[in-house]
Amino acid sequence: MPSKDEESLPSEKMREMENGKVVVQVKNAVNNGEESPPIPSKFPTYHFVSELILLLTSVISFSIILVRPDIFFDISYVNFVEKYALNPWVFIVALPATAIALLNSYFYIFKLDPQRRGMIFTIRFLTIVSFATLPLPLWSAESYNYEFLGTLILLVVIIIYTLMSQFILRIYLLTNKKKVRYSLFKKAIAGSPSELEWSKFHTLSGYLAIIMGVLGIQFLWLIYHTIIRPIIIKNVKRRLIVNSLNFEEEVNLSTVALDLGISLEETIFVLKQLQLKRHLSLEFTRYGAKLQEIRKAKWFSLVIQEKHEIFLSKQKMSEYELKANRFIELSERSRLKLSDFRRLMGFNDAFPSEDFVLLLPPRVASIRKPLFSSHTYIFFNHNQTLLRREKVVKVFLENGDIIFEKLKSPPKPKSSASKK
Repeated sequence: MPSKDEESLPSEKMREMENGKVVVQVKNAVNNGEESPPIPSKFPTYHFVSELILLLTSVISFSIILVRPDIFFDISYVNFVEKYALNPWVFIVALPATAIALLNSYFYIFKLDPQRRGMIFTIRFLTIVSFATLPLPLWSAESYNYEFLGTLILLVVIIIYTLMSQFILRIYLLTNKKKVRYSLFKKAIAGSPSELEWSKFHTLSGYLAIIMGVLGIQFLWLIYHTIIRPIIIKNVKRRLIVNSLNFEEEVNLSTVALDLGISLEETIFVLKQLQLKRHLSLEFTRYGAKLQEIRKAKWFSLVIQEKHEIFLSKQKMSEYELKANRFIELSERSRLKLSDFRRLMGFNDAFPSEDFVLLLPPRVASIRKPLFSSHTYIFFNHNQTLLRREKVVKVFLENGDIIFEKLKSPPKPKSSASKK
């Protein structure tokens, strides 16, 4: 037993256990999506009170205009500048209302809790309706000035425009229970290449929502966010899945799904869909899939090209198969001078180029002489070449002797001297 004067120190193992316990608790809290308890703030009260003040201001202004319109519009003024400068309604109502409305729009998007969006949205909507009906009592007034009426309508339009800033984004956030940093400005998950790719489209959507909401063309953001962005993300997922495959080599699709941060079912569905659309040629195995051929040019990325070159270097190919692959590589260009094409391919001088084009599948290549040009060109269709890759290779294998080998000269007749 340690004496009273001795200091009791915990052992090293005890410290590790305590540290481990703390780390486990923190990790569990993060994995469960728990957040630290919120700090009490007076911000929700300010937001609610300020929106109520806007609504009450519009209602009171409506009531005063309905009873005494001459308070706001004194027709005794003659100078046009004084009508705008001395109108108390501009300074008492219009300018503070626009400032508070813009400030609260920012707070609604970035600061307000999702649970309070419905109440604030309802108050703001009533405020918009109230300000929109503000000039209506003047139409039934006995005496009013058209210039003052135009001034009021202009100011009301400005206030309504300010109140309706980010209105579509408000509706979107009203239907979404997440905070804006999780819904629009989405951060990438560490270790997931797919999240690194398509999280930037979420962030772009957030910036477009804010900018187009200020400019009053937020319906364009709605088109991007609901139609264009999902298509882009879908194409990114497909490209990442295709890039993870290897030619004639089994790839575990469970590993692919884990690396990309998507489900195994979605990975298999995407590959099945691409195969049914004849974009790819795949062989599904017990645990994964083997890539045999890519028939759509847009999936033939730089990653796939490198893998294809490595596959060709490992594969023992005949001379004619190498020629066919060289033709497919040249077809990536839109056109090539016919003389250069024949020299690169090593064609037989006696074999006409028109016959070679006729041997190829339809719409793969064509020979034309452009207007105002002194050279003849061969034009390629890279998509059709990849789509008919097997047929192109077959043409080179079956007709390689005619296309590339030099024709043997006919035997010379024996002279009379040799016969003797």
